[in-house]
Amino acid sequence: MDDRLRVKAEELQPQIVDFTQRLIQTRSISGEEGAIARLIQDEMRKLGYDEVLTDPAGNVIGILRGRGQGETIMFNCHMDHVSEGNLADWEYEPYGGTVAGGWVHGRGASDVKGAIASQVYGVYLLKALGIELQGDVILTFVIDEEPGDMWGMKHLCQDWLNRPVSLVVLGEATSLDIYLGHRGRLEMELIGRGKMSHSSAPWLGVNAVTKMAPVITKLDELSRSLPEDDVLGKSTLSVTHISCQPGWGSTVPDICRVWVDRRYLPSESTEEVVNQFKQAVAECQAADPDINVECRIRQLAHTSYTGISETEQLLKQPYLVPQDNPYVQKVVKALQDIGQNPSFGVWDFGTDGSYTAHVLGIPTIGYAPGEEEYAHRPTDRVRIDFLIKAAVGNAAICRAVAGCYPKEV
Repeated sequence: MDDRLRVKAEELQPQIVDFTQRLIQTRSISGEEGAIARLIQDEMRKLGYDEVLTDPAGNVIGILRGRGQGETIMFNCHMDHVSEGNLADWEYEPYGGTVAGGWVHGRGASDVKGAIASQVYGVYLLKALGIELQGDVILTFVIDEEPGDMWGMKHLCQDWLNRPVSLVVLGEATSLDIYLGHRGRLEMELIGRGKMSHSSAPWLGVNAVTKMAPVITKLDELSRSLPEDDVLGKSTLSVTHISCQPGWGSTVPDICRVWVDRRYLPSESTEEVVNQFKQAVAECQAADPDINVECRIRQLAHTSYTGISETEQLLKQPYLVPQDNPYVQKVVKALQDIGQNPSFGVWDFGTDGSYTAHVLGIPTIGYAPGEEEYAHRPTDRVRIDFLIKAAVGNAAICRAVAGCYPKEV
């Protein structure tokens, strides 16, 4: 077993931990990633990456060039994170980057700032050791992942990625295991329309909220009959939001909006899933002609920190990379060769890997130091030993996919 990567990573542990802390200390809510984008660029320039740049949307790209005789591998993390929520729930200050008990604590530590540090320094290990690669290594750090519609990744791939990529490695939490995909996710918006009246005379109106109730009940019935997959788990349907207009206490509402989170399997098409909602509404309307509900995939407006504004559907396709995929097997062997013994897994949540895997057809896996159980929680944290192991693992994955020069290195 070649031990050079581990020894060098342990030597660089103070820098890796310090970078993780600075990432956590840099608040980067979706749409506000400018400061962390500059921080990541500065770190990669300091470490001597061959090229560091941003695309028009504000995604950050770093390149370690090979000799042009091998395959290209792309690493990816998102720069944004969810809100810290109620400060009283936190043991450690969410933007403190506190080191305690062998962990770095704070918002985004597991999702995915620890992974950013392990990717930036993992690829740097090769440069620090003078290990030249045959192919290129691209690091990409995207905006606006948390809202759930892959807007940042779409811009990166459409506006900048103009070369073939053999493998994408996501930094979403995997506990150093290899994750191979996830269920799809779409968010449906149901818009019910009624007739407004004074609430003292409800018979003069049509209450959009009460007319929506049978539809919600029908969807609840549907949720109990959804299919299940041995690897990806069960399809799910969850009502996540209900609102009405005008929302005055003395007025029968004429508009009711419902948002529904639908997780689905590769065996279910997006069209099939959308039609399930339409069918549920049609059955309710057949029983009550006053029910008037429109179904559509919800759209979300974005404005990047660079000023680009667009609207995108809240939709991620499911994907699952086979365990026997040649690149997956290369990664397994590379990690085993450095003494790691990863298992295979899948995410409960969705990722930007849906774009690279489903839209672009690139094998896309996850390998990262974060642990899924801490994502989005006030206990957000990442293990320091996992940061170092992930850096070593990322370097080993680079060697396996991009290839070393000379080949016997």
